[in-house]
Amino acid sequence: MKKEYQQHDSKEADIVSDIKIEHNRVPKLLVVVFYVVAIWAIGYAIFMPGKLAVEPAAAPQDNKGELIFEGTCLSCHATGAAPDLSGVTDRMPEEDIKNVIKKGRNTMPAIGHLYTEKEIDMVYEYLKDYR
Repeated sequence: MKKEYQQHDSKEADIVSDIKIEHNRVPKLLVVVFYVVAIWAIGYAIFMPGKLAVEPAAAPQDNKGELIFEGTCLSCHATGAAPDLSGVTDRMPEEDIKNVIKKGRNTMPAIGHLYTEKEIDMVYEYLKDYR
């Protein structure tokens, strides 16, 4: 398909394949508004940087022990594959429970490498109220 291209300087329009394409100018008011908004956005980004920062969602730390317990421990301890942990803090001292979590015992695998010391403490704190 052959394109015919003819420019008409006086009307500011082109004719391409017998289609008249007009070149309308952008209204000056729209150009002024664009520059005002652009300057405002740059100034806002420079002088109010904290307003544009997206804060990461705060992870709930107060129930992390419960989340670890439910996600890791209950897969065996709630199914009967391992002993029920209700009241385990009454039957075992704190250090023994933390050592079992870290190093494992009998058929329970060691999972201490998966969690920090603080997370293991959180699991123990949750176990104190687990009935």
